[in-house]
Amino acid sequence: MATEDDPRVKVAAGLFEAWSSGDPDAPAKYMAPDAVLYDIVGGEHVGWPQIRQFFADGVVKWPDLALIPDEYWVNERGVALRWVMTATVTDDTFGPEVEGKVWRSEGMTWLVFDGETVVREVDYHDRGAVPISLGLMPKR
Repeated sequence: MATEDDPRVKVAAGLFEAWSSGDPDAPAKYMAPDAVLYDIVGGEHVGWPQIRQFFADGVVKWPDLALIPDEYWVNERGVALRWVMTATVTDDTFGPEVEGKVWRSEGMTWLVFDGETVVREVDYHDRGAVPISLGLMPKR
């Protein structure tokens, strides 16, 4: 059950605003220096320097990356949230026919807290969602 009054929901909302900011340093204030980010597609990154590098590399490729949460659930250990991630294709990674198109991927995140600081973030999303949203693969 989610409550907007839970300070951890406010931290989660701030963290996802930071992930959507294009600034690789913005998420740091929400995460412990030794936090772990595990992305089901992008792998595990341990400690803020590794997490920052992973995010900075993504921002170079996807400068308008946005992760917009729309629902939160809380329990004693943390916050789960559902989100939509979008970005514009800026190169020919997926072929020249989709350059300039916006892709979309839905996902969920589990945030574990120590007080009001995120110590672990686990992101779940489908690697195939991006090419499907660009019309490069049939919908499943």
